[in-house]
Amino acid sequence: MKKITFLFFIIVLITFKTSAQDSKVKFGIQGGLNYSSLRGYDGFVDDNPGFAYLFGFSFQHEIQKNLSIKVDLNYERKAQISKSTINLIDNSESPLPIEQTFYKSKTTTYLNYIVLPIMIKYNFSNDKSFYINGGPYLGYLLKSGIKSESNFPSIYNGDVEDTKNRKSLDYGISAGIGKEFKFNENHNFYIELRENLGLANIAKGEVMNGGTIKTNSLNLLAGFTF
Repeated sequence: MKKITFLFFIIVLITFKTSAQDSKVKFGIQGGLNYSSLRGYDGFVDDNPGFAYLFGFSFQHEIQKNLSIKVDLNYERKAQISKSTINLIDNSESPLPIEQTFYKSKTTTYLNYIVLPIMIKYNFSNDKSFYINGGPYLGYLLKSGIKSESNFPSIYNGDVEDTKNRKSLDYGISAGIGKEFKFNENHNFYIELRENLGLANIAKGEVMNGGTIKTNSLNLLAGFTF
């Protein structure tokens, strides 16, 4: 974690220095919501995508009119949720009346990544406000775990880390569409909808029925460039 923080700091310093010398380079900060899931396997229960968050920095260099290279460095939390209901029937006292008790449980699988997308950005509208971008991304796993919540007395409630069961590296393809709002020559605000399709099997061990575990996430980003 210390090495990643140090690398983060060095990149920020280099970018500031470059930005001061080259007006074609822009630095930005961004954050937003992450709607993610895991795919490629058959589970015992129904899994649903979960909402989480991401935040980080962006670096952009214009290589020609309407065309730029855009690199992000984000902290991204991916989550998937499983919910179930347990129905217990108690007729030990007598056949009637029958008492039913409903217990609910919720399990959240989460993965915390440092993600580095490297994309080509193209501004396609007349005023250069709308854009599309796409390219590969690389993710480094910081921590993963399973958080359990239930009102059933004998079910464990807590957070169990399972980072050792996941591969450290994830990779895939990112593609997005966005709009920029220009304040002045050097300052923009932007919003972007981005899809990230993971191509790596992040499971270290065997997966049930010969499956794989791959990430998938949809980002809603808002950022500011200067």
